[in-house]
Amino acid sequence: MDQQQLIDTALAQTLLSVEAAVDAELEKTQNLDEDDYSRIRAKRMLEMKKKQEQAQMNRHNGHGTLAKISDQQEFFAAAKQSERLIVVFNRNSNKYGKVMLEHCELLAQRHLEARFVWVDAENAPFLTDRLNIYMLPTIVCVMDNKVAKQHNGLDEIDGSGRYTSGMLEFLLHADGMLDEAPLYDKEMQEEAEEEADIDDED
Repeated sequence: MDQQQLIDTALAQTLLSVEAAVDAELEKTQNLDEDDYSRIRAKRMLEMKKKQEQAQMNRHNGHGTLAKISDQQEFFAAAKQSERLIVVFNRNSNKYGKVMLEHCELLAQRHLEARFVWVDAENAPFLTDRLNIYMLPTIVCVMDNKVAKQHNGLDEIDGSGRYTSGMLEFLLHADGMLDEAPLYDKEMQEEAEEEADIDDED
């Protein structure tokens, strides 16, 4: 038996074992009885209850709104209190920062899994120095009380400053700060539909 035949035989055996595993899973789902469905339902209800309790605790800890933090004590307290903290360093006179805060305000309302706060960089020299903030606006992603990611300026979103809430949401989702990016998905779907309409007109 040559090498190609050995590879073909091994591949065939792998496919057979995968098929057998799929068949076994299908048979398992087809043979579920009422007790199995009750257990699945109870597990799902428990998961939903835990999620709801977590959302309530997050709201209690300031999630759901965009809050301003004045000093390093508030910053460290917020980082300890929330598993995921998204901090925007900005200056009141920075027009790009103002736009980012508007996007963050919208995202904060939709994503209770993370807390959104902002810091006036001019009034927080200790934090800006410690976190090496050299460009505004800067997003600092804190996870489990540690800086997980930092975005200095807008280049990673869109250097022109013309970006959507969905684009920022996608970036934060890619960082692991947000569970999902439904706004971004909706924007992409609308864009695809618009392109399809233009193609139909041609």
